[in-house]
Amino acid sequence: MINKFEPLEKIIRKYMRKCKIPGLAISMFQGDRIIYSKGFGARDLEKFLPMTPQTLIGIGSITKSFTASAIMKLVEQGKISLEDSGSKYLNFAPFSTHPDIKIKHMLSHSTGVPAADTGLFSMFYTFGDYRKIYPATTREDFEAHLGEPEDFIIFKPGEKFYYNNDIFTCLGFIIEQISGLSYTEYIHNELLNPLKMKRAVFSKEKFEKDNDKMTGYLPHKEEDVMVPKKNDVPFYEYLNAGGGLYVSMEEMMNYAQFLLQHGNYHGHQLLTPHSIEELWSPMINSPYGYGENPKYCLGWVKDDYFPQTFMHHGGGLGTSCAFFGLIPDLKIGVIVGQNSCTGNSSVIVRAALSILLNIDHMTQVKELEMERIIEEISGNYKSSHDLYNLKIHLKGTILYADIEIDDGAMSFPLMVKDLDNLEFTICSTLPEIKQGIKFLKNSESNKIEFVTYDRYLYRKK
Repeated sequence: MINKFEPLEKIIRKYMRKCKIPGLAISMFQGDRIIYSKGFGARDLEKFLPMTPQTLIGIGSITKSFTASAIMKLVEQGKISLEDSGSKYLNFAPFSTHPDIKIKHMLSHSTGVPAADTGLFSMFYTFGDYRKIYPATTREDFEAHLGEPEDFIIFKPGEKFYYNNDIFTCLGFIIEQISGLSYTEYIHNELLNPLKMKRAVFSKEKFEKDNDKMTGYLPHKEEDVMVPKKNDVPFYEYLNAGGGLYVSMEEMMNYAQFLLQHGNYHGHQLLTPHSIEELWSPMINSPYGYGENPKYCLGWVKDDYFPQTFMHHGGGLGTSCAFFGLIPDLKIGVIVGQNSCTGNSSVIVRAALSILLNIDHMTQVKELEMERIIEEISGNYKSSHDLYNLKIHLKGTILYADIEIDDGAMSFPLMVKDLDNLEFTICSTLPEIKQGIKFLKNSESNKIEFVTYDRYLYRKK
């Protein structure tokens, strides 16, 4: 039997080898069933335990969509309105000083309040990073740290997209105030339990008791090489509403089914179709997308990346990251999680969706196309008579050209000008360098043979 996802599995394994990802899990939902679910690598390298689709992985900011759903639950109950001022529930700055900040702004990162990363300090300390020490341990500390930089609020609500984890923590405060329950109790009662997501956890105690959980690995630099280093995984009360959920990829398919069935899960209407529509209604332009015009909604990004509407969100906790994507019109959902945060999850999800949509994933997912081209053009080149050298190589994620000409040696970052014709521009400070770099293929082998720069032609070695 032909494995439709064999190309995807090759991509996954290639990324895991290249980026030193210990373990990765992926699950896909289409129609009314899971169509693909698989683990790769190890959830624990030292014990050599396999990653599985049932392994608990920290999904980071994908948790924001659960928080948004919880708010919509309260809206349906008439206990809150998206048009309410945040100051109605939160008597500290910036809400008390900016009553024009509404709940809908808080859910869409459109408050105009730039990030102060109050809730992230605990994560930094978990990773042994003590470069920044701020009093942000108690609720009082949290409120003060968030509210004090009043002079940094220079945009009105709705004018500027500022991704802000702390504002989602404040939405958690609102949920607690209205419901009389802790944030985590409310999410379990109203969402996780009805969705049969029985193993999903926010607490370290429950996480440690589970028999199939990730071990966290923090990317760590050793002799100019990034390697995964075992590390404690972060848990902190003020991370919960913005990114504290640990869940298996397979149980996330229950969540996908609920969303794709307009709020219904196995006959139980947990949210109305109108509420799902509200969650997915654009509020503000967002840079967090892949199409021409991505918009942030309420805990979601709405994207025109595919022919059909693409709803998605990513999340990272340092020792783990994940990416969740939906094509609502086709009732398709895909999630990828990994136990080291290397930024590849979104590429894999988009490649998976491309395959499901019968789109060429190598051209649709520009990162894959760019990586293929970089592999082709990277290397050493020499001009005639071996006079001068030219080297194309990556430094981190930046493509560089080290060039020798009669004026001497220089090194420049490259930017794509025309990928189809393999033309690149050189980045520099003023004055602008107008000479570009163009790669030329051998007409018979179709492999890169030459690169031209200024008045020189270099042959690949």
